[in-house]
Amino acid sequence: AGVNRLQEMQLSDGGWGWFSGWGEQSTPHTTAVIVHGLQIAKQNDAALIPGVLERGVEWLKQYQNEQLRRLANVDEAGNPIDKNKQYKRFADNIDAMVYMVLADADVKNDTMRDRLYKDRTKLAVYGLANFGLALHKQHETDKLAMIMRNISQYVVEDNENQTAYLNLPQNIWWYWYGSEFEANAYYLKLLAAVEPKSAVAPRLVKYLINNRKHATYWNSTRDTAL
Repeated sequence: AGVNRLQEMQLSDGGWGWFSGWGEQSTPHTTAVIVHGLQIAKQNDAALIPGVLERGVEWLKQYQNEQLRRLANVDEAGNPIDKNKQYKRFADNIDAMVYMVLADADVKNDTMRDRLYKDRTKLAVYGLANFGLALHKQHETDKLAMIMRNISQYVVEDNENQTAYLNLPQNIWWYWYGSEFEANAYYLKLLAAVEPKSAVAPRLVKYLINNRKHATYWNSTRDTAL
């Protein structure tokens, strides 16, 4: 039922947004979340309408290419080269999520990979975990090792309670990449893939279980699913 509902909500350009029909506008975060969900559905043998997932992947590819064009329109000092065209100074968290989803679709973009790696200090832990999962899938061991070190700086272990969690900045909580539960869940996915015998992983599990606010779920359907 969930898969069918999502397929019905796909917009004419292949992406997803808040509304369909007149004034429809696909957004990268919503599209990435839904394509990721459909990928998981397909892995679990849910029937998808032919072309739905492929069109979503194509929308994300086009989005990624547009972001690379904007990143290329900036000089070494961070100033726009052509002020009549859009630009941005750093690869960001949505770029990392889109990169992860496209990696799961076996789409490789070395230019975005290298740019995300270069700008990794600008990424939230959530974005770093997304990027790390993609690097693991692509067997980029050296870059992945650095990302794991970058994330480990945020890990706090509570020996008394035998838990571990990510110490996230308090000023980003209202952004999607500031979600405490989602960030911890993605880091747990990364640890389970890269370091399955990690002593931190079971402590993360205990922390997440202990911090359910409603006994059986967390704050939203999305963080509960993750």
